[in-house]
Amino acid sequence: MHQLHALNPDQIDDLHSILEDWNVEAAKTVLDELQWRIKLIDELQEKTASSATLEVQELQPLFERGLWIFGPEFETIEFSSNRGMTTVIQKLCNKQMKGSLNRPDFAILPDGTAGLYSYPDYGEDHSEIGVARLVILELKKPTVKIGDDEKSQSWKYVKELYAKGCIGNETKVSCYVLGSLIEQNENDETTHKDGKVTIRPLLFNTVLTRAKSRVLKLYDKVKTAPFLQKEEIDSFLKYEEVTNVNAELFKQIEDAS
Repeated sequence: MHQLHALNPDQIDDLHSILEDWNVEAAKTVLDELQWRIKLIDELQEKTASSATLEVQELQPLFERGLWIFGPEFETIEFSSNRGMTTVIQKLCNKQMKGSLNRPDFAILPDGTAGLYSYPDYGEDHSEIGVARLVILELKKPTVKIGDDEKSQSWKYVKELYAKGCIGNETKVSCYVLGSLIEQNENDETTHKDGKVTIRPLLFNTVLTRAKSRVLKLYDKVKTAPFLQKEEIDSFLKYEEVTNVNAELFKQIEDAS
């Protein structure tokens, strides 16, 4: 009540207008999610700009909470860290580096770290039968320039996961090799296994730009808001279609660059 009393007449009119279109629960959902994502982007922006940032202790946990940054397909699927696969990669590198035992969720690599996040596949009886989707986030140290060797390194890890039976032929694998530097003519995506495995090098700045463009993808979280139940729903959905088309065009331009 004290806060309402402090509002001027124009602000009270604005609040009245907001509550006509939104209920309090929906408004809080949007604001909480938006605040959380903006805070995450701000933290990533600060950490990726500093050469003193520790990949395993600071960066990997942030990216683990922000898989949505890499595309809309990661918005609705619940991924979890896969320690078993992480151990396979750690043993493949044959490195016992300081700190590796403190963070078993992440593989400590000679030139950075890798986090592996999987989503299970289910059979007709709804029992888990394997891995449907795997995301590998490989973070390179600031001094490492991402080139063909670094992309090939990711493919080496994936091949080992196949060999150990951690993933099957139907598993879709997305590898993101992130760093501050990419060699000239090496920003292209590479694919294996008829496109089921993709390896994409990305600059931290590019990742942050994508994150900022996606902070308002909140439709599913607020679909019960009053303004979506009114007669304007058709025009709203039409706007959503246009927005999605524009986003796809942006992605095509970005992929071509």
